[in-house]
Amino acid sequence: MKKLITYGAAALFASFLLVAACQDDNGGGTSTSSTSTSSSGTGGSAGSTSSSGSGGGCDDVETNCTNNEDDDCDTFVDCDDFDCLGTPDCSGPVENSDALCGNNEDDDGDGLTDCADDSCHGHPNVTVCTETNCDDQTDNDQDGFEDCADYDCVSDAACGEETGNTDCDDSNDNDNDSYTDCADLSCRLTADICVETGAAECSDNDDNDGDGHIDCEDFDCQYDPNVSCPNHETSDATCSDNEDNDNNSYTDCDDFSCQQSPQVTVCEGSEISCADGLDNDGNGYLDCDDNACRYCGGSNPHVVDTCPPCD
Repeated sequence: MKKLITYGAAALFASFLLVAACQDDNGGGTSTSSTSTSSSGTGGSAGSTSSSGSGGGCDDVETNCTNNEDDDCDTFVDCDDFDCLGTPDCSGPVENSDALCGNNEDDDGDGLTDCADDSCHGHPNVTVCTETNCDDQTDNDQDGFEDCADYDCVSDAACGEETGNTDCDDSNDNDNDSYTDCADLSCRLTADICVETGAAECSDNDDNDGDGHIDCEDFDCQYDPNVSCPNHETSDATCSDNEDNDNNSYTDCDDFSCQQSPQVTVCEGSEISCADGLDNDGNGYLDCDDNACRYCGGSNPHVVDTCPPCD
């Protein structure tokens, strides 16, 4: 009886080994086969199949915004992915040219049309939004300033402003606004002698425009594309090299000179870069949504001319 039981147990154990061997041959058992390609990326999850064309893996971000692929497996493709927003291939809507500012359309969808839009009347390259009559009690360019209160009228005879090289170099307050010569904004906007530019003036060790800043310490010189100011951050190269070139404790786009220079396209902060539909500094905020363009908090608000004023 004891032998019979032993033989029966041995037979049962042999049968178990045979079944296990068959399962291994068919891919069963404890081995696993996952359909998941990656759980990385913004929206990837375990068990999901990637639609990426990069060989089945998910990138950390959308690396190509024109390939019709969901590179980071977050279910958003190309320009529908926030990673692409503000890139040259996926720029935001803009209203920043003579054509767009004169077509009677709200091209950037901000509720303001043509010259009523700050991105039009505050843009240095837009010429169709100017005060055409400085004595008609009408805000011709719809920028909120009428006649002589508009900067467009500073040199108009109807406004009696202090303008031109003669008025701005006679030591008199010709327009009785308490500002004399180059200290007067109307002079700064109209008189050549009140702007320090050019290689000669920016290297003569003289404060040519009387604003208290000499040569390359003057923003007029720093922002002049024809002037080379060593050790200053006012170009795309110096504003993206991770160096504090001017030793003022601010590096690249954190430096005011990078933000404000019209020659710099890799940072936000000038009238041009704040109205181009691009996330120039790559911080996730476009144009007027970037604090460098429009900041209304704290005790020192800052708004460039192409962004709406603080409430």
